[in-house]
Amino acid sequence: MAELNPADVRACAQSCAAANVRRASRAVTKLYGQFMAATGLEPTQYSLLVACSLTGGATVSKLAEAFVMDRSALARNLAIMQKRGLVKVKPGEDRRTRKVTLTPFGETTLANAMPHWREAQGAVETQFGAERLQKLLSELRELMKAAAKAGGSE
Repeated sequence: MAELNPADVRACAQSCAAANVRRASRAVTKLYGQFMAATGLEPTQYSLLVACSLTGGATVSKLAEAFVMDRSALARNLAIMQKRGLVKVKPGEDRRTRKVTLTPFGETTLANAMPHWREAQGAVETQFGAERLQKLLSELRELMKAAAKAGGSE
């Protein structure tokens, strides 16, 4: 049986990509959530509204892929959003797919939430630096590609 080495544990805590990216994600999500609280939207819901608006409607599978999200977790979020009248989930072009579109209320909610997003984004850019943030986002996109390639889901 292997013996636990405290130095290995410290090294893991300091350099583990999964743990550190998740921690940063939670901190940033919490901040955006504070700014979005007045809208009644969670940051994930806001992002889903943005994606639906940009695509004019996307399948559940495409949204799950874009958000690197399990389809069941996405379905739970979409069910809440559909119940609130923000999105409509309807059969897609074939019976195996479902397409998600914004409702008029979803469009209005997104428009009303946009200033809150701008405030959150501005706070992050002010504290972290706009240029630094753009570099970080670029690096995170590359990290996502590398993780997908390493995991065989390119």
